[in-house]
Amino acid sequence: MLTKLCISRLNSPKSINRLLLEKNYASIGTCPVQNDEVSWEEAKPYHEIPGPKSYPIFGNLLKFLPYIGEYGNLPLYEQMKLLNKQYGKIVKLEGVFGRRPSVFLYDPEQCEKMYRVEGAWPLRIAIETMCTYRERNSKVYKGKLGLVGSQGKAWHEFRKNVNQHMMQPRSIKPHVAQVDQVANDFITRIRKLRDVKSFKLPATFNNEMNKWALESICMIAMDHRLGSFEDGLTADSEPQRMIDAVHNMFELFYQLEILPSLWKIYDTPKLKKLFQTLDVITSIASKHIDDAKLKFAKYPKSNTNERSVLESLLSIDEQTAYIMALDMLTAGIDTTGNATGLLLYHISINPRVQEKLREETLNLLPDKTSPVTFDVLNNIPYLKACIKESLRLAPIAIGNLRTMRTDVVLAGYKIPKQTDVVACHSVLSMDPEHFPRPEEFLPERWLRNSNNTDVKASKKAHPFAYMPFGFGPRTCIGRRFGELEMETLTLKMLQNFKIEWPSNEPLKIKSRFINTMDSPLQLKLIDI
Repeated sequence: MLTKLCISRLNSPKSINRLLLEKNYASIGTCPVQNDEVSWEEAKPYHEIPGPKSYPIFGNLLKFLPYIGEYGNLPLYEQMKLLNKQYGKIVKLEGVFGRRPSVFLYDPEQCEKMYRVEGAWPLRIAIETMCTYRERNSKVYKGKLGLVGSQGKAWHEFRKNVNQHMMQPRSIKPHVAQVDQVANDFITRIRKLRDVKSFKLPATFNNEMNKWALESICMIAMDHRLGSFEDGLTADSEPQRMIDAVHNMFELFYQLEILPSLWKIYDTPKLKKLFQTLDVITSIASKHIDDAKLKFAKYPKSNTNERSVLESLLSIDEQTAYIMALDMLTAGIDTTGNATGLLLYHISINPRVQEKLREETLNLLPDKTSPVTFDVLNNIPYLKACIKESLRLAPIAIGNLRTMRTDVVLAGYKIPKQTDVVACHSVLSMDPEHFPRPEEFLPERWLRNSNNTDVKASKKAHPFAYMPFGFGPRTCIGRRFGELEMETLTLKMLQNFKIEWPSNEPLKIKSRFINTMDSPLQLKLIDI
C-alpha cells in the first residue's frame, strides 16, 4: 500500500472529473467505446489478439504448471516480461484453469485508454477468494466487502465515505507525530539488534521491518500500539501472529488466484487454509478495533484534527469504519515494510545518492532528536524522488487490473465487456524508451530542476508508463499514509546512521502476488 505521480488523478468523488463521468455513465455502460485508431466495426476480432495458444481440454494449463511448464517456474514479473517479448504490446492469456481470461497491455497509450473508459465506478474483479470469505462471514462483514471486494454503487458509497479522511494531502497531518514516535522507538530497537562489532543487522531484520509497519499503521488507523518492539516476543504473540498471517495470506492469494486451482469448484485444502488465515487476521484486528472504539467512546477527542482514521470514520458509519480499519491493518504490513526495506537497500548501494540525501536530511533535522514534522515532509524533494525511483525499480504490485464495463477497442482489437485487462506498469517502468538506463538508481530523473543533463527527465516519459499507486477513482487509498511512513523512517535512518550493504550479492526480490524481499536485509549501520 505509498509518491505523487506526474499525472492527474480522480481522488475525490466530488471532483469535476468524477461528476462529468457520473453524468455520462449511462452512455459509457452500453455502447462500444472507440479509440483514436479504429472503430469497433473496423477493429480486429478478440480471438486474433496474440498470446499462448489455448488447446482443447487443457487450455494453457500445462504451460503454467511448476517444473514442466514454460512459464510455471518463472516469477510473476518474469512471466509478464516473457509474454511481452514473445507476443508484443498486447497479449491475450486464457485457458489457465481457475483464472479468468486476461489481456495484458505493454503500451502506455493503451493503458491510458483502458483507464479513460473505466467510468466513475471502475470494475475490478480481483481477489475473488477474499470476496468469497467475506460473503460467507456475513455476521462480521454485514454485506460490506470493502474497497477490494465491492463493486458499483456499493463500492462508490464506501469509497466516498473514506476518501475525505484518507486521500486529502492534509490527511496525514494528525499522524506525523505518531509515526515519528514509532520510528524513534524503532531506531532504539535497531541499536539493540545491531551487532556490536560488525554493525550489521540480523538476518531476521525483514521481520522487524514488518513489525515497524504494523506498529505504524496501528497508530494511524486506531491511535493504538500493539507492542511489536517489546523484547522477547514469542511466535504466538499477537504482533507476530498477525505478521505471519498476512505473509500467508498473500502467498495463498498467489497460489489460488494466479496459479491453476480448483477452488471455484470445491473448497480445496489451500482455500480452507486461506480462510483459517483470514480468521486469525480478523480475530486479532477485531479485538484491537473494539478496544479502540471503547477508548474513543470514553475519551473522545474534541479536536477532529487529532483523531485516528477509525475515530473519524466512526462518526459517519460504524461498519465502514470497522472494515476500513481492518483493511488498513491487513494491507499496511507487507506492502509498506517491503517497499521501505527496498528503498533502504537502494540507498545503501548508492553512496552518491545517500550523501545527497543526508545533506537534505541534516539541513532539516540537524540533531538526532529533531522531530519529523509536517513542514519537514513538505521540503524533501530528493527523498521523494528516491522513493519514486525505488518504486520504479521494485514496485509492490506488478500492474493494475480493470474489468471492462463495455466493449472497447484497444491496440486495434475488440475487447469484449467483462474482460479483465491488466496494465503492466512494472514492465513499462523498466522500458528504456521511457526511462533510459532503466537498471540504474537515478533519483534525478524525477526532479523538476535537475542540473544533471545525463539523465532524461521523467516528464519526457509517457505519464502512464509508471504508476505504482494506480489511477483514477480506484487509486491506492493508503498511498499518503504509506508515503508518510516511508519518508519518516528513511529520514530517521539517515539522521542516525551511515547505511552500507556489506554483501557482495544483491538483495533478491520475490515476485508473487506482491513483490517482496527474498533475502535478508542485513544492512550495516554506522553511527554518524
